[in-house]
Amino acid sequence: MNITRKWLVLCAAALAALAPLLIAAYLLFWSPADISASRTGNQRVFGATYMTMNNPYYQVLDAQMRADIEARGDVLLTRDAAMDQDRQNQEIKELIDAGVSAIFLTPVEWDTSKEGLEIAAAAGVPVIVVDAPVRDWSLAACSVLSDNYQAGVLCAQHLLAVRDSAKILLLEHITARSGAERIQGFIDTIAGHEGFEILGSGESDGQIENAMPVMEELLRQYPDADTLMALNDPSAFGGLAAIQGAGLSERFLVYSVDGSPEAKALISDQLLTATCAQFPYKIAGEAVAQAYLAVDGGCEQHEVIVPVELLTEDNVGRYGTDGWQ
Repeated sequence: MNITRKWLVLCAAALAALAPLLIAAYLLFWSPADISASRTGNQRVFGATYMTMNNPYYQVLDAQMRADIEARGDVLLTRDAAMDQDRQNQEIKELIDAGVSAIFLTPVEWDTSKEGLEIAAAAGVPVIVVDAPVRDWSLAACSVLSDNYQAGVLCAQHLLAVRDSAKILLLEHITARSGAERIQGFIDTIAGHEGFEILGSGESDGQIENAMPVMEELLRQYPDADTLMALNDPSAFGGLAAIQGAGLSERFLVYSVDGSPEAKALISDQLLTATCAQFPYKIAGEAVAQAYLAVDGGCEQHEVIVPVELLTEDNVGRYGTDGWQ
């Protein structure tokens, strides 16, 4: 598949991902009535607020948690913070006013999410932190997280195994602790290995539309670069588009974290080197289980870490490219 066609596929995938988001946005913010709330009756109501729903990973995570909660006869109200911590804090207030029993939180910013956590604590509503940790972890009933640091370690170990040297660029999201841990795991693992040099980094906010221009600028600044480590798949897609646009695909190795269907397809097509897979269905199941424990008396553990697995051309076929693992 040529570069132009592959980019068209990526664009189509992005548009497909936006369609449910636009529908959800209408239902959540502009519909005259909250459809989920109208169905509550005597059911338990849970709330969820994510840093963004402009990411297929969070869409899958939310859909599975909703399925698990509705299978128990209860209801999930979902909110999208749209990368705005103040908005997320307000959403927490709104969910508490709606009478939720517990809140699932993926913080916009790990170190400034304390206000929202304190609001929930004052109201006696337990918070289950999902996917991205918070600094004030003691205010949460439980955190359910991927092994984000190990994800970076696995990407770096693969790079060390297949190259004798590398000139590396990083695409980061420094306000999200999960992304920072992935990048740190990568940096720590290559440290001390002669010939492996980090040339520069850029802030992508984990968004494909931000990553592409940032990567284009990094390529102008560091024309000798030959490796990209991106904190997540959307950032890698934007970075890859910039690499392709510069005609550097044959030179670059591209690493990321998520394990999205699109990333697995790109690995199969030998355009992406590896993605460290998260397991959103497992994370969703653990988060829901902890939420019910929190409501019914208390979580049995304060942190649940879900293992990750590096997917490369050698093993991606085990998981397929038509869905998440």
